[in-house]
Amino acid sequence: MTAAVLAPQNWSQKHLAELFVLEQEACGSFLASTHDTNLNGRVFGGQLLGQVLAIAQRCSPELMPATLHCLFLQGARTDQPLHYRVTPLQKGKRFTSLHVSGQQGARRVVDAQVTLQAPISGFCHMETVAELPGPEELQALDVIEDGRWARFVRPFVELRIVEPQRYLRQCAGEPAIAYWLKLRERLPASPAVHAQALAYLSDYWINSAAISYHVPIQHARDRLFVSSLNHSLWFHQPVVADDWLLFVCESPSMQRGRGLTQARVYDRARNLVASIAQDCLVGERE
Repeated sequence: MTAAVLAPQNWSQKHLAELFVLEQEACGSFLASTHDTNLNGRVFGGQLLGQVLAIAQRCSPELMPATLHCLFLQGARTDQPLHYRVTPLQKGKRFTSLHVSGQQGARRVVDAQVTLQAPISGFCHMETVAELPGPEELQALDVIEDGRWARFVRPFVELRIVEPQRYLRQCAGEPAIAYWLKLRERLPASPAVHAQALAYLSDYWINSAAISYHVPIQHARDRLFVSSLNHSLWFHQPVVADDWLLFVCESPSMQRGRGLTQARVYDRARNLVASIAQDCLVGERE
């Protein structure tokens, strides 16, 4: 390939599904040349999560996602394409597991294990959500105070925080936060793409549960350096990722420079659709 073909592009931040379109270079090898940038000038971790899942699903399109466990090893650069390699680990009657790694030159930036499953029936229970207001009862963050908070929200997402006054200008009373998310543009009618979109969104804002207990949101992005270290996502049932999703997040620990956040994701009908755990580096910017 020529250098022009390999040159990465900046994502338009409009149609989320564009990030999950990958070019197959060879058997088990894929190329990502469109990047989303985080506040540190690196590739956003949600992009990596969605792309890792997309690759695994292309290998077994008849199966549903079950779990995704990811290590963010180094910050991925936005001026270089990402080369992914997938290796089957196990293929069974009910579950298939794959290893997916992403590199830029000699630098391995992400290492993940994805498990997909066939439909399984059996016992069922789920944790219910507390009595929280629905999205229609809340204001979008980017319109509160005449749009003062617009820079804290990506243009393709609408974010509505439950009791935003508890987090925006003061430290939260406890390391927890709840908010509704909704994509502004519809996704393709593909369960696989909706799962990829959820993987992306699972890395968006959940660490604010750990951060806002120590630093108000209005100061956090300028004062703190935050970087995801590892991330786990459990899919409980198919999700409609372009409708409202409720994220209920709690941080049981911020110690030794690392903040752990656990989150539960509910659909508009308050069904538990996914669970998340993320460990992130949190420190003062120099």
